[in-house]
Amino acid sequence: MRKKELKARLAALAVPGPDLARKRAFLRALPPAPVSHLRLILGQAGYIRPLTWAVSAGVFALALGLGRMFPADAVWVASALTPFAAMTAAAETGRSARHGMEELELAARFGLRSVALARMGALGLAHLILLILLAAESGGGFFRTGVYILTPYLAADLLGLAAVRRLRGREGLYAAAGAAALTAGLCVGLHSARAYTPDNFRWWLLALVLAAALTGREYLKTIRKTEELSWSL
Repeated sequence: MRKKELKARLAALAVPGPDLARKRAFLRALPPAPVSHLRLILGQAGYIRPLTWAVSAGVFALALGLGRMFPADAVWVASALTPFAAMTAAAETGRSARHGMEELELAARFGLRSVALARMGALGLAHLILLILLAAESGGGFFRTGVYILTPYLAADLLGLAAVRRLRGREGLYAAAGAAALTAGLCVGLHSARAYTPDNFRWWLLALVLAAALTGREYLKTIRKTEELSWSL
């Protein structure tokens, strides 16, 4: 009897719980807090791996340091090193697939497409700022140096994006690293062939326009792939 009496007294003293059905309905009725594009980009920048930021900063710091040590070779050295920064941008786009996070990110408030765009935008903006600083420090004219540096960066980014989009897992990452090394080797060969001269600058401009167009096309394909995943998963 004591147990029954104790349970009865406790039941009388207990505070009734809230109506969970009404609570869920109330929460569903609340509009989501608005998030601007800039806030989304800055928020996703924090989810980019520290190693990615470290490699990017290290590449530009090495190019800047070597350029100051060897001013006559500053332009082509920077041109040969920036593809490795582009490798990090390409590898970041395939990060969700490598870690099997596609389904989870597709179910989140900001889907895989928005997350991929935000991360590419954050890393691309950081690289653009560093490229501008590097072009300003390398000498030889800001515009001309910028073309010499940006062209191999976009070429490596193009090849890396294509590799990551077609290959899943670490194979895409290794292919992007190989594309960066191939582009860097090509820059060394162009330097040996004396391609970094005013007479050949028009060909650099043509290569830059072509690389920019193809890289933009590859980014669109990458985004479309995330849209296809949202329908298939």
